[in-house]
Amino acid sequence: MSDADLPSLVTIEATLDGVERALERLRAGDYRRCAECGGPLEAADLERDPLVATCAAHRARG
Repeated sequence: MSDADLPSLVTIEATLDGVERALERLRAGDYRRCAECGGPLEAADLERDPLVATCAAHRARG
């Protein structure tokens, strides 16, 4: 592996980590719930990014 491959590897690892967290939320029955407040996630947000874990209000807070 070269140094040029490092950014791609980091992106792949971050995506894989996101998928694993989403699968954990799915198994726990919390997939469509905000990880911060427990409120519902918007269907449009999940369609745009199936790995989203927080509601729009919490994402806006940073």
